[in-house]
Amino acid sequence: MRGLESNPLLLKEVIKSQVEGKVGHEGRMRAASDWHARRKPIGCGLTIHPGIGCPLQCAYCYIYDMGFEAYATPYSLSGDQLTLALLYNRYFVPGPWGTYLAFGSVTEPLLPNIAGKTLEYMKSIALNLGNPCQVATKIPASDDLLDRIKSIRGLRLSILVTITSLRKYRALEEKASEPMERFEFIRRVRRKGFKPFLFWRPFLPGLPLEEIEEMVCEAKRSGAYGVVVGGLRLSHNIVKRLVGRGMDLRLLKSIVDLDRLKKGFVDVKIGDKEVEEVRSLVTAKGMIFLRRACCANTASQVLEGFEDAICPSLCFLSKRACDPSCPSKCYNKALRYPHHVDVESVVSYVLRTKSFHIEQQGVTLVVETSKRTCDVKWASSVLTQVLRRKVVFKLH
Repeated sequence: MRGLESNPLLLKEVIKSQVEGKVGHEGRMRAASDWHARRKPIGCGLTIHPGIGCPLQCAYCYIYDMGFEAYATPYSLSGDQLTLALLYNRYFVPGPWGTYLAFGSVTEPLLPNIAGKTLEYMKSIALNLGNPCQVATKIPASDDLLDRIKSIRGLRLSILVTITSLRKYRALEEKASEPMERFEFIRRVRRKGFKPFLFWRPFLPGLPLEEIEEMVCEAKRSGAYGVVVGGLRLSHNIVKRLVGRGMDLRLLKSIVDLDRLKKGFVDVKIGDKEVEEVRSLVTAKGMIFLRRACCANTASQVLEGFEDAICPSLCFLSKRACDPSCPSKCYNKALRYPHHVDVESVVSYVLRTKSFHIEQQGVTLVVETSKRTCDVKWASSVLTQVLRRKVVFKLH
């Protein structure tokens, strides 16, 4: 492998220079001061904010505890400014083997007044970067919007459609569309050529088995390729809202120590019994069962024909997180030496030395060097993303 494509970190410098020329001095200043230029990626990737705030006001939503408003405002950066902010982020890696980008988090990315900004960001990312993207939504967007998204050349996009309950949705998601409209949206998304997944997050405690079975059946009928389940994030205010809308306080007390909520958020994991119930139902229908959004992004790429794709979060290191039904088989691919980049060039760029030796031990790359790495966390994070293997350093 030759050229800049073999080293996405060198390519990053070239792209950065090109985009800086597009946005001018003021655009560079805005990009450099934006939070997208500083934040470290999390499990699903780096979250992209096409807007802030959300009018849906779902009872379980945590953004209002973070200070966001119950209305949505388009984000202030232009598409190229957003791209440049990412390129200024020392943890960000561009390209199809780079950082996953997840749209939403503190807004609903397909709201009518936000969708235009979402499209603008997707176009700039596809044109300049090529990173895999993901959008999670409750909005049954129009076919016209889906066509506009599909027409973005070079866009790798995973679409998750969020549904949490068939029977309590009106109490929990008072201002969101009805679940059956969202299942119909999944059907339309698939017809447009995407690989949609049902995003069952949060998976609420106390759901009866009959409703779980019904959700899985509807997911299958709608054409979802699989189901992603996720836990519930609680705060004192979220508990008050959930109880106020009919959830049993005793049930919440049975799964979390409410005194811990005084310190902020507490993430509640799904019980093993519930996980196995859902998994058995999903796989029996021939669908993919996943526990992380990033896995749906990777699985979507594999289903699109990018068979070498591997999760950058290394979730495959945990047997609990990586399900056998996932077509990606990341662990098996990670056992092979990376061939999608020039490994030596990438490591040399990060360590600023050519004096090192690399040995692969299973899915781990051991980098032996005589030079102490000044910022081990940064070096490990970046190399893990680029190489899609666990990276450890060893002094000799």
